[in-house]
Amino acid sequence: MQFPHTVTIDHSLTVEVHLHEFFLGDRTRLCWTYLTKGMATHGQKEMALSLLVDDEAEPAALPKTPLKMFKLLHERTAGDRQVSLGGSTRLGQTGIFGFPCLFYVPAIQFEGLPQLDDYLGLVLVHELEFEYARQFGLTRLLSRLGKFCSSFPYPTWNTPARPSLFNAGTREISLLTDAGHISLDHSTVELAHDELLLHLAKTDLPRFKQALDTLEPDQLAIFNTAFSRACDTSLYWQEDQQQPGAYAAPDASGDIIGGSFISISRQAIGAFAITEDGYSASFGHDQFQRLNEALIQGADIRLELNSGQRFCLQIETGSSRLPPARPYQPVAAWRNIKTAPEPHAERPRVMMHEFINLSGTNSLAQRVNREELLAWFERIHGALETALSEEDEHFDFELELALYPHQLLVKVIAGSDLNPEFIDFTRSLVEQIETCSVTSQIRVRLPFSINPEESPR
Repeated sequence: MQFPHTVTIDHSLTVEVHLHEFFLGDRTRLCWTYLTKGMATHGQKEMALSLLVDDEAEPAALPKTPLKMFKLLHERTAGDRQVSLGGSTRLGQTGIFGFPCLFYVPAIQFEGLPQLDDYLGLVLVHELEFEYARQFGLTRLLSRLGKFCSSFPYPTWNTPARPSLFNAGTREISLLTDAGHISLDHSTVELAHDELLLHLAKTDLPRFKQALDTLEPDQLAIFNTAFSRACDTSLYWQEDQQQPGAYAAPDASGDIIGGSFISISRQAIGAFAITEDGYSASFGHDQFQRLNEALIQGADIRLELNSGQRFCLQIETGSSRLPPARPYQPVAAWRNIKTAPEPHAERPRVMMHEFINLSGTNSLAQRVNREELLAWFERIHGALETALSEEDEHFDFELELALYPHQLLVKVIAGSDLNPEFIDFTRSLVEQIETCSVTSQIRVRLPFSINPEESPR
């Protein structure tokens, strides 16, 4: 049999089979790669399936099962059942080569094959792996496969000899175990130095914005993301892992580190950190509001967080074309990585603690909008951080605020004697800040620590 070998499935679909070789483990292996020609007739991406040739097999003894599978997939797409990046297909009770399911991922470019840009690579998976990806996201599964098979960014070659990564009854304890999360199949998140970048595909924008619209201050919104198109290092996590780790291309610089998810919350301050194999980002009130405004406008935004870090949102409005196929790289290297830069702030560190309601819970809720109240507190916090830039001593104080519809009374309280000039200055500063609207009097106490010795941040 001569390769490439072309098989005609029907009048609109052919499959071209290539025999090629690449390095795997400690030696060179032969591989068949099946490439479809004609799926695009029905608006479907073309597909690529790579199978390792067993050491005992005759390269000319081409397996016919993939041809039957492509025929079935072609019939489905003709019936308006297209599949796309991040999608999956169950292969029936018998499956294919012992695998009952497959996922569609950007193809990996093997040397000696035609250009595979805009091809979907087919990754065959075991049932437990399929369920794992459904629970924790496809990118986390691909990272597990990449490390297990020592292939970066993930293996698109398949072999019946590959065992399942998981055993029956295994339950992984993770941030994502019982949390609800949303799949952003065409969006990616990555860390570049001290900047966290979320490349949000326009097709994913509506569900991303809807989740943030309903996000309460005490909640997390978790989004599973696709494999980063730019990273040369990918976060890796398993249950017993103590420190963040990653696997990487052999000569990777580690300048861009991809993650499998991003969690977003609303907090008093903005910061981000590595969490398992993803990133957790928190935003202060004003930052969260600016992020929402950017989503409404469909515009990019770069936010300076209180921690000194930056968060960047980039709206990807490109076509449906897949990113260029990444070259196959064997011998993926394990890396221990540093966590994202520790949150820091220029001295003085002015910490605002949880406010104390002196009006009664029901009274406060009936008299003021909580969001507007918290935004007022953030304005006070920001003004104090700016005004006390030369202060280098540690001390605590509280602001007792009595707010009426047309009047604000400010009292500065401290456990130790404060300089009268500081009290007058602070009172005057707070009185100049725009307040929130109330229907009748509210009273709150707002505690602050200046240059705290141990910062809960």
